[in-house]
Amino acid sequence: MVAAPLFLAMSLTSVQAQTAADQERAEYTFKRGDTLIELAAKYLRKASDYRTVQRLNRISNPRMIPVGKTIRIPFRLLKYRSSEASLSAFRGNVSIVSSGRRLAPEKGLDIVEGSQLATSASSFLTLRLEDGSRISMPSNSNVRITRLRHILLTDSIDYEIAVDKGRIRSKVIPLDKKADRYRVRTPVAVSAVRGTDYRTRVDTATGSAFSETVEGKIDVAVGEDIGAGEALSVPAGTGASASVTGSLAKENLLPPPELLNPAKVQSEAQLEFQVAPGAGALGHQIVVSTDAGFIDIIAEQKNDGTEISVPGLPDGRYYAKATAISQSGFEGMPAAYTFKRQLSTLSGSAGKGDFGYRFKWDGEGNGTRIYRFQLMEGTKQAIPIVDEDGLVDDVLTLSDLPVGDYYWRVGVTQHSDGETFQKWTEFEKLTVSG
Repeated sequence: MVAAPLFLAMSLTSVQAQTAADQERAEYTFKRGDTLIELAAKYLRKASDYRTVQRLNRISNPRMIPVGKTIRIPFRLLKYRSSEASLSAFRGNVSIVSSGRRLAPEKGLDIVEGSQLATSASSFLTLRLEDGSRISMPSNSNVRITRLRHILLTDSIDYEIAVDKGRIRSKVIPLDKKADRYRVRTPVAVSAVRGTDYRTRVDTATGSAFSETVEGKIDVAVGEDIGAGEALSVPAGTGASASVTGSLAKENLLPPPELLNPAKVQSEAQLEFQVAPGAGALGHQIVVSTDAGFIDIIAEQKNDGTEISVPGLPDGRYYAKATAISQSGFEGMPAAYTFKRQLSTLSGSAGKGDFGYRFKWDGEGNGTRIYRFQLMEGTKQAIPIVDEDGLVDDVLTLSDLPVGDYYWRVGVTQHSDGETFQKWTEFEKLTVSG
């Protein structure tokens, strides 16, 4: 069954956001030999716009400006070249629309300004920007790349991402120029950073926007313009939420949760994670990736309580990131773990057959599987009266069992890719009556 294509629509909010970004201003300090007219010819989209800059900065003579004078120029007037972005990883059903055309996702695909990106359930993508920053989109998210530019006058980047639905994680390389800009907009708020690791989420039910800082610091303001109102500073370990009514709230993020027995081999059909209970946690989330940077995300699951199940994955080594969810909806600080996945399931049954008691087992797993059967009389701790090793078949029949209680189990030794893994079923009780 082919999944239905995802659709993204440009909204009024995006037009408003673009206008707010254009009205922000870059600063330029005059050097010896500079004139406003020559500056405009080289760095403004229209040379005649020098008059606008002259008026905004109250310059009397555009040909005679003192060395060291700093002027401010609206970004909308500045020339730029298109900056670069590429699709560095993706999984599942993702949609990429550029200039009205739906593009087939492939690693390394160029992503340009104006692109609209969407992920469906159990789908993920990661972008790499020209400066090395990365943007990761988890499931059920809609995002637009509203600005992807390199400003020529200031030799600076001008990036802006609009989150219409769902979440993104921004891993931003420290910005080294004053004019560098990285913005994330939601329908109700805007955040600005200068090098950090943080998450942005739009709550579908309430329309509130959440920002959570893992490293560095961000500034969050309600509305469209980070400079129009009072911005809230959100350092590492804290989060801010903006409501549709225009209110801002801030709180400390929950600490990284402790994953119980993180080094265990994940051998069951589903991956099972258990988190140690923590104060204030309503639930927990697990994100699984093939790499330590969580660029190639392949699974995520959120659940109330402390036990989380993730659908099965191919054998291999993976990374898991665990976070706690607070009562107010903030996702807490992450704890990362590495684990091994080796599918090796085993279950058994016993019953009376025509020639005695028949024990049967089955399971899944790659490689060679060798079984061992044990039967104890009376208690589980007794010395086995039957201990059959090296079995390749999945059935064993025992005849002439005396009346009594017995405990039995079966184990498997699995050889795959040069590694050996062993596991046992739980003891099962068998009662033989006269």
